[in-house]
Amino acid sequence: MIVPTMTVQEIHKEILEDIKNLDNKLDGFKKDFRKIVLRKSQYPISKSYEYITKERKNLLVIGYTALKRSDSDNPIIHFYGIYTRTEGKYAAAPTLDMNMCTIYPPHFFKRYRERVVNDDTISNDDLIRLYFRSDWGFVGAKVKQEHKSVYYNFEDVDKNEKLDIVCVNSQGFCFGEKQGNVNIIKTIVTEEMLFENQKYVFQELKNAFIEMNRERYGKAPDAKNQKS
Repeated sequence: MIVPTMTVQEIHKEILEDIKNLDNKLDGFKKDFRKIVLRKSQYPISKSYEYITKERKNLLVIGYTALKRSDSDNPIIHFYGIYTRTEGKYAAAPTLDMNMCTIYPPHFFKRYRERVVNDDTISNDDLIRLYFRSDWGFVGAKVKQEHKSVYYNFEDVDKNEKLDIVCVNSQGFCFGEKQGNVNIIKTIVTEEMLFENQKYVFQELKNAFIEMNRERYGKAPDAKNQKS
């Protein structure tokens, strides 16, 4: 079980160990998703399955996406875990090769609620699920001074706070820090929040993100095209 005393690297390891022990469950989830894909005629199709692991009692969410009918046997798959600390709900999502992990703390989801969702009625757990249903990965880079200027414009924080990565996804621009092989994403800013003279700062990243998803999915992602 993920406990408050764990480091971010220990949390990453915990999630990976749970995923390794999912083999039998994954077979069942994949078979069920295959049936769904073959019954449908419109794509993309996505479905998430939730499982509390037996050994560690962690909540894992396993998502499958088929962009076309032939993906029924080889869907896109992603994992994330939801866990709680005294300050609130966190999510931890390993990369496909499992060598890295991205952690989203409660403050990130607070800003996501305020700046993207604009809904105070949705629960914190459902808010996390909503974020990942709308997530198509991200492209990140080392933060530059112009990125920091945007960050400090929207976040009232100590300017000595560690900030070394910036990334773009289908829902906005995110800022965070890197601890070894773990990214900690602190906040999100939407493109609509930016002044015109701030948008150019992210254009190169945005172009790289669009190209990545065209290569991966055959199209540029749209936050409104949520995975179910």
